[in-house]
Amino acid sequence: MGRKAELSIADVAKIMKKDAQYVRYGLQQRVFPFGNAVQKPNGRWSYNIIPFKFYEYMGINKKDTI
Repeated sequence: MGRKAELSIADVAKIMKKDAQYVRYGLQQRVFPFGNAVQKPNGRWSYNIIPFKFYEYMGINKKDTI
């Protein structure tokens, strides 16, 4: 697995072996410590995932991601 500067919802869902909607809901409800979700005035959501926090949460060694 190569290290990327950014992780998408799809990337996180694949690594977690979960559905993308599961990841979205978790970020919206502040269940996950590796990112955040912000609802825009138009009602849509925007997501930010912090890669090193995600890898730490998943127990993935940083050396494995380089």
